[in-house]
Amino acid sequence: MENTKPAAAPGSGLLKAGGILLIIFSALGVLAGPLSIVGGSALSSPEMAAFLPAGQSSAMAESAIRAGAVMTATSVVSLIGGILAVRFCSKVQRRKLCMIVAIVLMVCQLASEAVLAFHGEFDLISAAFRLVFPLLVFAGSVRSVPAVPAGRAAAVSAAPASPALPDASAETDHPAEP
Repeated sequence: MENTKPAAAPGSGLLKAGGILLIIFSALGVLAGPLSIVGGSALSSPEMAAFLPAGQSSAMAESAIRAGAVMTATSVVSLIGGILAVRFCSKVQRRKLCMIVAIVLMVCQLASEAVLAFHGEFDLISAAFRLVFPLLVFAGSVRSVPAVPAGRAAAVSAAPASPALPDASAETDHPAEP
């Protein structure tokens, strides 16, 4: 007997790839974010102020702490989203959840970019790179979400025609009387 694998759901490859990449890069962000916060705290110390130009240590410290906090928060959300995407990549019933997770991830990334842009730290290449993985998850989840659920489609096709609306085929069967 031959073992045959069931066919993969459409979009499951994109979902799994996007989820794995989200897990990898967000795990790195979860590790690097607190390091940035610690580094910013070290920059604000009086010992480091002696090595930096006047007034630069506090500005650099604030920037590093802010970037570390934003990175940690978005990385935790992305890590959870990546885990959900990988977990539900083969379950077609959970694709709407994956779509919602992808939208939440994109909104979170855009919000973090807005915070950084407000403080003059916006980078277009970095912003585009951070949106690629949630877009992969979104594209994978959209590919297999049916427009009309299967149970509802059968009920709609089996429903009788409304008596208030005339049947179009009835009008063409009888020629018009002069």
